[in-house]
Amino acid sequence: MYENYIFSGYGYSLGEYKISNDDIYKAIKDGFFSGLDEDRIINSDKYKILKKKNPKITPFDYMAEYMMGFKDRFHIVPFPPRKKNYETANNTLGLVIEAIQKTFNTSGIHPEDIGAWFISTATPHEMAPGIAETTKSYFVKIDNTTEAVTTTSACVGFNVNIERAVSYLKTHKNVNHVLVAHTEVMSNLLLEEQDFVPFTTFGDGAGAVIISKIKSHKKEGIIDIVNNEDLAMIDFLGADRNGNLIMEPRMVKARAIPNIVQTAKTLLKKTKWNENNTDLFIPHQTGNAIVHESAENLNFSLSKVFQDVQINYGNLSGASIPVSFAYLNEQKKLKTGMKILTSVTGLGGEMGGFTYIVPELKTHKRKNNELAKKVALVTGATGGLGAEVSKQLAEKGCRVIMQYNSNKTKAEELLQSLDNKHLNHLIIKADFNKQKDIDNLTSTIKENIFKLNYLIHTVAVTGSLNKASEITDEEMHFVDTINYKNPKKITESLTKIISEVVLFTGSIAQDAQFGGSSAYVSSKRALFGFATSYAQQNYPNIRCVYYIPGIIDGGMTNVLNKTQINMSMQAVGQEKLIPLKDIANRIVRSMYILKQPNVRNSYNDVLVIIKDGYNKY
Repeated sequence: MYENYIFSGYGYSLGEYKISNDDIYKAIKDGFFSGLDEDRIINSDKYKILKKKNPKITPFDYMAEYMMGFKDRFHIVPFPPRKKNYETANNTLGLVIEAIQKTFNTSGIHPEDIGAWFISTATPHEMAPGIAETTKSYFVKIDNTTEAVTTTSACVGFNVNIERAVSYLKTHKNVNHVLVAHTEVMSNLLLEEQDFVPFTTFGDGAGAVIISKIKSHKKEGIIDIVNNEDLAMIDFLGADRNGNLIMEPRMVKARAIPNIVQTAKTLLKKTKWNENNTDLFIPHQTGNAIVHESAENLNFSLSKVFQDVQINYGNLSGASIPVSFAYLNEQKKLKTGMKILTSVTGLGGEMGGFTYIVPELKTHKRKNNELAKKVALVTGATGGLGAEVSKQLAEKGCRVIMQYNSNKTKAEELLQSLDNKHLNHLIIKADFNKQKDIDNLTSTIKENIFKLNYLIHTVAVTGSLNKASEITDEEMHFVDTINYKNPKKITESLTKIISEVVLFTGSIAQDAQFGGSSAYVSSKRALFGFATSYAQQNYPNIRCVYYIPGIIDGGMTNVLNKTQINMSMQAVGQEKLIPLKDIANRIVRSMYILKQPNVRNSYNDVLVIIKDGYNKY
């Protein structure tokens, strides 16, 4: 029996904006880039021959696609890049979170089963903490203590972490799965660059794999790993203190080719493979000048050399290899028994690679019981958001106590729709405008529920939405009672049995007040003030979250007119309506996971503030 280390999940992500060769050629014509000698290309015999076959080909097409080997690439900002655009754009953190989520989706492995996290980048989203630690906080419970390792490395970072990950699995007998990822925003290094070559070459993206330890009668998965250093290259490829690319193309090529070849030969010798029985060679996706000459020196025919990522996505630095594997898996081109050789080189003279035999992959059955043995109270459960939150809590194994106002039929239908009916979910009628109902709600819960893990307030009314001058004192009192006073009373009354989280649902109207929202905004701002005070008083025993959804596609949004919706979205920079299920999913995950993707996290003292859909504030 062999102890093997296999890739059991793959995922990748790319920058949002596709940049074609036509886009770069236009920028050259507009004077944005320099360095293209069109006359020299036009007069070359190879170009003339190709031009006869393809009359529409431009000198830049010939240089970029046929000579350099790049067709498209993806950046996180529109092209050409501008420094200001990066302030609200995606970043290395967002890219790697997306790639890792896809990895969990393809594998079926649960994040809580990952024994260690190894993530590398040379373009981090912030100086500290490390990107591995921050990334992990988006996937596992707050009390998860598994190791997270950040590696500052570019082209070879993924390979360095492959070696570390396998070593970790060997020495930690109780760990069966580790995650390895690399993420890079190369376009951010090019803001002062004028030569067209780097823009043609580099793209933004992230790739991730899960490495699993398995027993098998045959050797498969990762076979051998090599990592070395070429100090002669250390001054010719990198980034200066201002984050601008340093690249001497001739020197890079002169060192990269022998480094890739040396690494590949070392691995072939250790593994006892050769160019004939190796099925696929995946080099660093650097471009034809380096890849083709390296393949020639290794006697590999180009039919065995993988360059699809290079051609379609550009050079993704250290993400090149994991994205290549994820791409091959996506295209269903990873065949059982296939022998794969990788070799990479780059920043600082690092070089490395590994050999891999594709195993027969079996997808794990994904667990969905994160909230088993938990109990939650959801106020406003028959509303659009409250109902969806209740359903998703139940799906994860949580027992749900649902407060409804008056519509018993709707409440009973919701109760019947919940998963895990054996958990004895419960509905309780309580009109939030009647104090005796509130008293009955809290006493019932205290008498029947000994511990309440989560209290989630989704209850709210907008009121009449009249002009401020037309809102009566009675209207103000009505909205204030339901949105602020009674959520406050319930929270304070149940404090002694709450063990984990209280979540208050705020409103985008607090930041983007629309016409006729005075009573509503006033009540929500009062709720925010209480949430801040309550969080301070009960920290660290109770974690408090103030969740402000943007404009949702459903729920209370249905009572707003188009003008109110558009003005609110513009005020906070929201680009499109957010699906109700997505908001509910992030609210539920906020109960046990510290950070959520696609939101803005901040703190007011110890109160966690989550703004969903915002690009401003």
